Amino acid sequence: MDERQCPLCGSPRVARRFTKDEVGYWACAACGFQFATPAVNPNLANTIGEYEAAYVQYLEPNAADAANVEAVYAWMTSAASLDGERLLDVGAGSGKFVRELRRRGVEARGIEPSRALFDRFLAGDDAFGCTTLDAVSGTFDVITAFDVIEHVADPHAFARDLAARLAPDGVCFLSTPDVESLTARLFGRRWHFYYPYHLSYFGPSTLDRLARQHDLRIAAVSHRGRRRSIGYMVRYAAEFIARRPAPAWAARFDGWCLPVNLFDTMYVVMRRTSA
Repeated sequence: MDERQCPLCGSPRVARRFTKDEVGYWACAACGFQFATPAVNPNLANTIGEYEAAYVQYLEPNAADAANVEAVYAWMTSAASLDGERLLDVGAGSGKFVRELRRRGVEARGIEPSRALFDRFLAGDDAFGCTTLDAVSGTFDVITAFDVIEHVADPHAFARDLAARLAPDGVCFLSTPDVESLTARLFGRRWHFYYPYHLSYFGPSTLDRLARQHDLRIAAVSHRGRRRSIGYMVRYAAEFIARRPAPAWAARFDGWCLPVNLFDTMYVVMRRTSA
């Protein structure tokens, strides 16, 4: 019989909820945290050829980028000024967000721990490093971590390192799937965010619990949408939901974009409490 401890609260009162694509998904009865236990962490082990076409397309330049970056930038600047602030983007992916911020005059840099993604998109650009948060030196006024914390197996280590790199009264902006959302509850194991790249599943309550233990305070939570190309959505549905190859005709719709919001991704403003 499998024995586990909750990565968030340490309780042994965890039970396997289900198995999907040979990955076990667990829930803690003590704190409500959910997590996955793949045999191998694909976030770091995958080569670029092992990523699904939809994932690579998400990282590459696409027709929805400008509108999505503008919306996130407006959301961020409504909560904190970026003028003259040092910004670190954790999990930079293909670097498109950092590059846009730098074009706007923000002193931004990014880190990406995946060697495959770094070599494909970021190598040769001094604004990026292939490293992890714990290896970064110095502190930053602003840290962004969009679609990142769900990929880590040890949320306490991530939060601890984030707080250590955030200047006193600094602000962190992050996004992550909301496992407490109505969409997640309605779809159950068929929820589209239950897939092997995601290891930690937060809701507002469990993320608040984690933040407080590391001198971080959640200032705001919202559920924002994004513009997506129809081609991307077809590939995503095929590869991540139906688990089958995407149809070739999806490429015809890569330039057609629609606003999408299932209210199952939370955007969080988090501040470090004063030292």
